[in-house]
Amino acid sequence: MVAREVFEVLYSPVKAFKKIIEKPDFKGVLLILVLIMLSVVFSQYVVASKFFIRAETPDDDDWTESVSLWNSSDSLLLDDADYKVGNYSVKSSVSNGTSIWMKITSLGPFDCSGDTGYKELFFWIKWIHQNGTFPTNATLLLFSESENKYFELNLTAFISTSSNEWRNSTVNNATLEIGPENLNWDRVNSPDWKSVTGLEFRLVWLVPANLTMKIDDLHFRKYVPFLETGAFSGVIISTLMSVAVFFFMNWILWAGILLLTIKVFHEKGGPWTTFFIIIGHVFIVTVVYELLSAALFSTLPTLNLPVKALPAATEKEANAINALIEKRWYPNWAYWGYGLLSGLYLPFVREVWMVALSVIAIYLLCKITWRKAAGISLTTFLLRTLLRLFIGF
Repeated sequence: MVAREVFEVLYSPVKAFKKIIEKPDFKGVLLILVLIMLSVVFSQYVVASKFFIRAETPDDDDWTESVSLWNSSDSLLLDDADYKVGNYSVKSSVSNGTSIWMKITSLGPFDCSGDTGYKELFFWIKWIHQNGTFPTNATLLLFSESENKYFELNLTAFISTSSNEWRNSTVNNATLEIGPENLNWDRVNSPDWKSVTGLEFRLVWLVPANLTMKIDDLHFRKYVPFLETGAFSGVIISTLMSVAVFFFMNWILWAGILLLTIKVFHEKGGPWTTFFIIIGHVFIVTVVYELLSAALFSTLPTLNLPVKALPAATEKEANAINALIEKRWYPNWAYWGYGLLSGLYLPFVREVWMVALSVIAIYLLCKITWRKAAGISLTTFLLRTLLRLFIGF
């Protein structure tokens, strides 16, 4: 059977090649091409499964482009002269007061629990005190179904230390975390992370003064598997086409140089169809290479990427991804193992394996000594390597 002979090349190549020489069939090479395509797609699937990309609600800046959702301690309006995203920020001002607050009570409900729930809250915030005095207390409340049930967080680390300066909720490259895993939140009246329905920003001072607070670019964030976005499936066809072209070019290149080298050594390679079929079977080792690479990569932890799509749209996003990889994967021995094995050792082993199989094929086809067969195969390998350096595949 064609399938048996294809896999037999891996563990009993002499026996397999003898069978192929007796009954050469291009179906075996086509089967190998299909297996290579499947293994490459599987390997890319494993890589893609390690990446989660950011999903935001709302997708744009809707919550701070209108005052309809908001309530505040005093006057509330849109500021079209001072904002970070979109066209406005939401601003509240208090005259001669000791506190200022802004809240939304009609959101969601948002599920912030479990693996599929929202994990982060992002916003820009600015406070203005007429004397530049820092607040004595800064808190963020997340309401759960009612204003009497809420999670409370000290917001001091997330606001600017100076009056009239914007500051976002990212501290030390990490956005403000929400959900049961974050133990910094205090609970009041048993709120539920599965049902977050509103929020409130509150700043307090000891001495009355004119106060202002502005909020912009407010949204909840969670991370969804890159595989579920449709972007991965969109590149499968182009990937398969590239794999097919790459396979045929390498097959023709490897077999063609082998034939020329055999001629230089004044040997006969037999019928060219049989020769090409035999050499095509050598590429079964590529399947093993892809599967081993996928197995190594599968041991790495998943990453929540700070981007909405892949590949990264800007250099800043690319740098952020690289920084996250450095933080999460560099300390992991599997990362270096994958890099060394799949990037250095496995390709070397694959090439050596292909050379060894080619030696067997030439020995059986040309009926020459093992030494001469090895010399032809090694010469071909060197010529092919030099040629690939120039033509880039």
